[in-house]
Amino acid sequence: MRYATPWLDCRKRVRGFLAPVALIMLLNAPIAGAQVAVRVRMQGQPNPVQIGTLTWTVVNDGTGNNEAMTARFAFVGGWGAILDPIYDFRWFQIINEDTDDERPTWNGNQPNLPVVDPPEGGWDYQYGADHVRNGGTRNQRNQGEGADNSPYYENDDDGNIYAFPNFATFHQEGVFSRFEDMPGTDAGEHVLFKTFLVAVRHGSNTITPGQREFVKIAGFSWRLDGGTPQDITKLGQINPAREKEKIQQALANSGFGNWGTIQLDNYTFVPEPTSMLVLGVGLAGLIWRRRRL
Repeated sequence: MRYATPWLDCRKRVRGFLAPVALIMLLNAPIAGAQVAVRVRMQGQPNPVQIGTLTWTVVNDGTGNNEAMTARFAFVGGWGAILDPIYDFRWFQIINEDTDDERPTWNGNQPNLPVVDPPEGGWDYQYGADHVRNGGTRNQRNQGEGADNSPYYENDDDGNIYAFPNFATFHQEGVFSRFEDMPGTDAGEHVLFKTFLVAVRHGSNTITPGQREFVKIAGFSWRLDGGTPQDITKLGQINPAREKEKIQQALANSGFGNWGTIQLDNYTFVPEPTSMLVLGVGLAGLIWRRRRL
């Protein structure tokens, strides 16, 4: 999780390219690991179009080893080449509940919940206690973790010390973006996470020029229970539109009070015109070929 604690085995680092798209998204997910179609409306398209799939599941589920949470957004039907140059797809996570009294601190204090994971500048322990005892400052530790200036991940690889190896496996431009988190907490405690796909314009870290805001695309919740091994349960789809209040609380509790979010059905995504022309020619050719067969 962006919530890298001393008892973490390792960290996830995710990112992505984006999937733009406006409004309609049909996500009918069961309570376990799931794959759902991502359907959206775009300018120039009369009906919602499936532009990708969102899959989430638990790694090491039931194996007796510490479990990890993973998710993957993958474009389908050539939409990655059309949408990815215009928008960026990002992962955004909040901690909704944390029963551990020794949970990490931010700026020297435990933040109120819900909180963005990690908060602005990062958690306090990111370089570890030895760094502080040797004269390091909290700001230096925050820089070491590589926390972004935005509430969501801004890019694929910031070189932070907790990053998973072979990070290229987490993102392929125009094809997929993958999220992975292997958190930890004490035995008898639990942490409830909510993880979202969000949209911004490519390279701008915002969806609206001059504003600090992003579009909520999709989301799922998951619970970590501490112990040996660490266990992840209670997976399920969540409706990002219904999470607006919780997300705004998390932003305010995390140093991102000047950020806002946009509901999916309140934003129209605009694909690159020449790419849409190429797609239209390709579809017309496919239809002509089928008629000849």
